[in-house]
Amino acid sequence: MTEQLPLTIHISADLLAQFSKLNSVINKLEAQLNFHTLTANWYGDEEDILTIELYVESPESFDERKETITSTNQQDDVQVDFFSDDVLNYAKTRHSVCYIALTQSELSLLQEKPSLLADFLRIKLSKVLNLIADHYQLPTI
Repeated sequence: MTEQLPLTIHISADLLAQFSKLNSVINKLEAQLNFHTLTANWYGDEEDILTIELYVESPESFDERKETITSTNQQDDVQVDFFSDDVLNYAKTRHSVCYIALTQSELSLLQEKPSLLADFLRIKLSKVLNLIADHYQLPTI
């Protein structure tokens, strides 16, 4: 039986089509970031574990998600925060769904220099996780 990790990363189909190595980069990054959040003691209470879903999106798919989330009626236990113009966090008590756009300029750079993909995503997603840490008053990674 396989248990779900507390942190999962999802990639939009259009980004997967643009970058052939993206799936393997994300699998490795997901393992690394789960380890970093574990060692930062984000999951101290096994009965009340924070779960995080990160969605890496193209500018177009991010805009669609943003429109859908901001136009629907919000529930009382949900908090929507724009951490920046390319990061939207949709948080419940112990569950955070965060949409992260790769901007057009970032996509252009990564297409020009694909060797930067792994490090770029590691840095960008680590920054987002530190914003989530701040939201839940957790130590940064």
